[in-house]
Amino acid sequence: MQMAYTNTIVFIILFLGIAGGMVALEIFLARSEKSWPGLIPPAFTFLWTLISCLNVAAAGDILSVVGALFITLLVMNVPTLILLAVYFVCREKRRKKKQLDKMNIQDLS
Repeated sequence: MQMAYTNTIVFIILFLGIAGGMVALEIFLARSEKSWPGLIPPAFTFLWTLISCLNVAAAGDILSVVGALFITLLVMNVPTLILLAVYFVCREKRRKKKQLDKMNIQDLS
């Protein structure tokens, strides 16, 4: 029984480490000068979602298959939405800073 708890704890630590690393990478890329590098991690997670939809088995009627696809898209896109939220927050801070710098330059003129 002790082995199961150890495996679970290791899995949770590994999962949180990967999730934290993805968020840190997203913050780093979203703060870059160009805007497109910050969109790479959300695009990666979205493509992973689309690949996961290919694993939905077509068993039963069409309604159950569409429901399974919808649930898969909904659940698997949570990381994509989180990474996009981080991206837009970081880009908004960058945009405000750029506007403030522009105002300061105009004030000096």
